[in-house]
Amino acid sequence: MLKGVLALKSWATRRWRWLGGVACAVALIGVIFVIPIFSPTAGGVPLLVSIEQGSSAGQIAVQLKKSGIVRNSSAFVLAARWYGKTYALQAGTYELAPGMNLREIMVRLSQGLVINTVVRVTIPEGLTLPQIGRIFARYGMFSQEEFLSAADDISLPYPYLDHIPDTTVHRLEGYLFPDTYEFHLDASPEFVIRTMAARFNAVMPTLFAASPKREQFSLHQIVTMASIVEREAVKNEERSRIAGVFYNRLQRGMLLQSCATVQFVTGRVGRVLYIDLAVDSPYNTYRHAGLPPGPIANPGLASLSAALEPENTAYLFFVAREDGSHIFSRTYAQHRAAIQRATRR
Repeated sequence: MLKGVLALKSWATRRWRWLGGVACAVALIGVIFVIPIFSPTAGGVPLLVSIEQGSSAGQIAVQLKKSGIVRNSSAFVLAARWYGKTYALQAGTYELAPGMNLREIMVRLSQGLVINTVVRVTIPEGLTLPQIGRIFARYGMFSQEEFLSAADDISLPYPYLDHIPDTTVHRLEGYLFPDTYEFHLDASPEFVIRTMAARFNAVMPTLFAASPKREQFSLHQIVTMASIVEREAVKNEERSRIAGVFYNRLQRGMLLQSCATVQFVTGRVGRVLYIDLAVDSPYNTYRHAGLPPGPIANPGLASLSAALEPENTAYLFFVAREDGSHIFSRTYAQHRAAIQRATRR
């Protein structure tokens, strides 16, 4: 009898030892294989993750895995089921960081704790397309290269764009209206370009249709003139007079000799050097007669209006003073004297 009891105790002891061993093995497997899958990733800087409307838990999991937010997409799906959030995950843009655990991520996505991704972007008058691209790059929306590539390739439904010469540096130079815009941080360069071009289309064609200048010049030529005025003028009250000077020179067959067109070619700002005037480019109005092939910047409303309604003046020359204002002259002799006065220290 005693032997039977001892044997039973021995069997029970071996059973519990065996179960304990199995439990340890399972725990060890969990430590080695399972727990790391559900563990947070290594820490890192927060990222903006945009969840599209209608995305399933599985699609979100794959996106988070690619972004480095979670270690394993299947673990995210299982966690969503465990917390009862499979169908509660909401679309929007979230700030998520590597190192967040699955529960923290579930809370944000299920409660819709999105961040405000709308930014106000001001595009000043007179910037070139590369300069505009750099502004959007500083906001982290997309690179300057992506912006320029989109501007060169995009198709827009405006007939006047069909007549832009192939010799322009950038086809849409001059046609993106300077203004203050609100964009989402994840807006594509194509969306931004369409928005800015639509603003231009809402303003310029109506003004052009009402101007007598439409009988002599195309819309493209007017925008080109406006861009030169934009880059030459500092004082608002001088814009229409500067436009009048350039129209007078065109009418007489004189070279425009705009320093702004040379700066567009060289990319340098400040005083134009004599060596710059010799640069071989159709945009160099010191060497080539008439208007350049296209705008040299994106003009604002004031310069567009000045190009459409120039001052009726007899002036043919102007030179800038240090304060940005200009001395206007009718003859070359007067102009030479004006240059001496303007540059006198």
